[in-house]
Amino acid sequence: MTTLSAFPVTTEIVTIGAIATLTGDVWQRVLQAVEGPPVNWGPVGRWVAGFSRGTFVHRPITASPRVPGEDVIGWGFHYAVGIAYAALYLAIMKLDFHTDPTFISALAFALALLIAPWFIMQPALGMGFMAARMPNPAAVRIVNVSVHAAFGSGLYLGIVVWSAYAG
Repeated sequence: MTTLSAFPVTTEIVTIGAIATLTGDVWQRVLQAVEGPPVNWGPVGRWVAGFSRGTFVHRPITASPRVPGEDVIGWGFHYAVGIAYAALYLAIMKLDFHTDPTFISALAFALALLIAPWFIMQPALGMGFMAARMPNPAAVRIVNVSVHAAFGSGLYLGIVVWSAYAG
């Protein structure tokens, strides 16, 4: 693999983050085809839209009124977070560890990111910590872990694609 620049440029971050997020989305579609409802980013968009009004916690989000454009807001937020995570991962690898990214480090990083949905987003949406208030919390957690693993795989795939393109 070609060595990445000392600190990635914006196009690099966006490309890698988008590929990583798309990989997680494709995996979610596979899971949906096997069994499960489609991913709905509308409630996340509703949550994000509430920030401007000072509302950060919903009990539950389904009891909060829909907001115009919440699906677009949710999807945009989803990809913005994926891109931000890619930037954070690349910065950690280059600035803190002074090493090239690896598949194992990308996977470990993505799994460590489970702290965000389990301890911030899910409780704020009224789902409880680690989806404890959901009808089947164990199933939600398994899906969360598998999607984050797919994101980590996509993070590394994005780096390989970028390196081949830029190199």
